[in-house]
Amino acid sequence: MIKDFKENFQRHAILRAVIFIFIGAAIFINPNGFLHFVGYLIAGYLTLLGVIKIYQSYKLKQQTGTYDIGLAGGILLIVLAAVFIYFAPTLFSILPFLLGLAIIINGLMQLIVALNIKSTGWTIFCILLMVGGAVLVFNPFKSTLILFQTFGVILTCIGISEIVGHFQNRRK
Repeated sequence: MIKDFKENFQRHAILRAVIFIFIGAAIFINPNGFLHFVGYLIAGYLTLLGVIKIYQSYKLKQQTGTYDIGLAGGILLIVLAAVFIYFAPTLFSILPFLLGLAIIINGLMQLIVALNIKSTGWTIFCILLMVGGAVLVFNPFKSTLILFQTFGVILTCIGISEIVGHFQNRRK
């Protein structure tokens, strides 16, 4: 089983790398546009699931004469998709603030551990982590775009390293 997983992982390395490079470049070039695209993609997926559930419920009604819970679930998914589209900008705007708070709290907890074990390097890392979290809290919009673009660059680099690794493994 592990051998099959390893073979599948290696077999799809180029495809995975191309997807990483494409998504990473899209994020780096236009982070706002990519976020909007993801929002629409999620809403579209929820809508599709809702329509499928409603259709399945309709087919069941034709067979049995009654609707099942799938009708309510389908309607709920479509409503959820509409709410997601409507509130997506708000959700995306508070995300950096919440992420910043979580990073600050994590940094504080790690700082306590670092001070207890008297690790200077770890203490400095924790302080830098808390500063990064504070930047996200107090300047969420610019820092989010920069952070997201950095993520895009990292994703592109991962894709390139996947391609290089694939060809190195093939030579062996």
